[in-house]
Amino acid sequence: MTSRSLTTLSLILTLFLLSIPPVGYSQVGATAATRSASQYEKSLAEIESKVEARRKELGIPGMSLAIIKDDNVIFIKGLGYKDFEKKVSVTPDTQFAIGSATKAFTALSVLISQDEGKLSLDDSPKKLLPYFKMYDPETDQKITIRDLLCHSSGLNRTDLAMITGKLTRAELIQVVAQAKPTAKLREKFQYQNLMYTAAGEAVAQAQRMPWESFVPQRIFKPLGMANSTMLIKQMQKAKDYSFGYDYNFDTKETTRRPFREIGEVAPAGSINSSARDMAEWIRFVLNGGMINGKRLVSEKGFDEWLKPQMKMNPTGTVNYGLGWFLQTWNGLKVVQHGGNIDGFNSLVAMIPEKKLGFVMLTNVSSSSLGSDIMPVIWSNILGEPKNDPTNVPATPKPEANSPVEAKELIGKYSPPGSTSAIVEIKEDDGKITFNIPGQQPYALSPKADGSFALAPLPETYFLNPKRDAAGKLTSVAVTQPEGVFEFKLAAADSKPTIIVEDLHAKALDAVGGEANWRKITTRVTESDIDLVHQGVQAKTITWAKAPNLSATETTMTALGKTIASGWEFFDGASGIDAYTFSPAEKYKGKRLDDAKINNDFYGILDWSTNYKKVEVVGLSKVGGEDAYIVTFEPNAGTSYRQFYSTTTFLLLKHEGVVPSSTSSQQLPYSVSYSDYREVDGIKLPFKTVNSTLSNGDIVAVVKSVKHNVPIDDKMFAPRKLR
Repeated sequence: MTSRSLTTLSLILTLFLLSIPPVGYSQVGATAATRSASQYEKSLAEIESKVEARRKELGIPGMSLAIIKDDNVIFIKGLGYKDFEKKVSVTPDTQFAIGSATKAFTALSVLISQDEGKLSLDDSPKKLLPYFKMYDPETDQKITIRDLLCHSSGLNRTDLAMITGKLTRAELIQVVAQAKPTAKLREKFQYQNLMYTAAGEAVAQAQRMPWESFVPQRIFKPLGMANSTMLIKQMQKAKDYSFGYDYNFDTKETTRRPFREIGEVAPAGSINSSARDMAEWIRFVLNGGMINGKRLVSEKGFDEWLKPQMKMNPTGTVNYGLGWFLQTWNGLKVVQHGGNIDGFNSLVAMIPEKKLGFVMLTNVSSSSLGSDIMPVIWSNILGEPKNDPTNVPATPKPEANSPVEAKELIGKYSPPGSTSAIVEIKEDDGKITFNIPGQQPYALSPKADGSFALAPLPETYFLNPKRDAAGKLTSVAVTQPEGVFEFKLAAADSKPTIIVEDLHAKALDAVGGEANWRKITTRVTESDIDLVHQGVQAKTITWAKAPNLSATETTMTALGKTIASGWEFFDGASGIDAYTFSPAEKYKGKRLDDAKINNDFYGILDWSTNYKKVEVVGLSKVGGEDAYIVTFEPNAGTSYRQFYSTTTFLLLKHEGVVPSSTSSQQLPYSVSYSDYREVDGIKLPFKTVNSTLSNGDIVAVVKSVKHNVPIDDKMFAPRKLR
């Protein structure tokens, strides 16, 4: 498997990683609702204007929005199209997939079951799921159902087996036992879908009915959510539902995305609903767990639901409850959870103290719209944030009191698992910004608790400086929904002792020299792959042919079963990634530019043709070995860094980002190279480790390499997957 194939797979993983109800407004007097809406008429008009403008900027085909204040639905409307091709408008009753906003329903189902004495948050999952097991023995012994619900299991995302659609719910839960953890139990917050799947299945066993039946009977029905469904196939039978879409920011194209049925992991994110139905869900939460004067969950259970369970930053200003992110706005507690699933994006957000909440449902994969409009809604309904001294802690940390202090953070930093100072905090146009290669700059703004907001990211993303006992800055920690990631302050780059031309010559000689490379025109490589933090294995065959043709076939397994296959190719001008669990993606924009560079069979021979600038910028350590840092700035495509040993001149590491044309996400990754072996006069690394923050390590070990075997050009073309 090539490095390009490994990064493609990592991107795919990261980007993963509903008729009018009979009750509806009947629970709120029409006169009261009208009067309340009238009170906010100007504010609602301002909100709609800004939301609609931002929707169009982000290329979102359609959305629905409902705003609830003081138990009244004061705004509910569909904007744009549910069927973009036929220009069919969204309505307040259009069903959308809500994705991970489902998790709050799953947590509530656990709490209801606890009220009935059928399980406890502090039970071991094994009590209801005897086959449940964790890789780490201590975690396996101590983990509880509560841990499943607050993302404290020690596992990062183990979504690959989930999205293949080939394993049963019980099998998916068992895959967890094969996944190596990235933290100890309760050590840090790491978003985890299969833990929620296990929690839902625990409810099913406790209640002796499927989770998919429990939620409609025990939650939807009492709330009057008759226009909500549990599976995509149910949504498709509704009178009013939306298709899902992708928007390509490079080409400005909108394309329909195939529905993804995730029934086997339903408790993690399978619910579909409408703005009108979800308004009833919000009213229920804002009413403290009561509906029509009756309590659906005990007061104790409700409090547990919205109580901080797992810190997402050291100071505890952002936390995770049970199916809810908990943060603040203008000193007020915000309860929220979004959802992303193929072709759909959602957000449910509330300020319980002010009896204010909203639901946003859209039909595009991944979007910043929810976080963009949250402060718009809060400020227009409640007023602009004020500098209220009561909102400031009595003893704020001195390093965050003023923008001047942010200047202390200026410098270069190494991301987790890296020794390269590729992340930089710098001053730009009077602003201090946090800069990751391939991503937009994030402006640092100080908060009273000592942390820094990362504008324009939502409040669930923030940065904390870390200092040693003497008060000297050592690192910064960035908190995001996937966890907390520490970036260590790097010493100033040592001055390089070699020029680019000399380093290139030595690096080329180290792998066999130009003459030996020119003798080779084709290569067939077979590799074994271990996705160590996914509990999945794979085998690949890669065909490469000069000057720039390649193809890779991948077969994935878990629990001894084949769960997926993939085919990637580049024919010299275009290419496609296709997996059985993901729609084929044609290379466009920067991804196409990158593919042209990555598939240059003799790319190592020439550092000038594909790049407008190659520079040796310093020295660093890679696995304890001194290495030259080389930056590559292509004529077209994405910049990256490579690290070459100062003694052997072999390539030790590559760091960069994978761009996405359909999402604002840029995936940072690193690939380390080792176990170089000579084959036909040239040296190749027989082991590579591709690492990303969210998906962990993907280890590839080469089993065989064959050169100059005949390869028909017809190989580099689309193929039907099995």
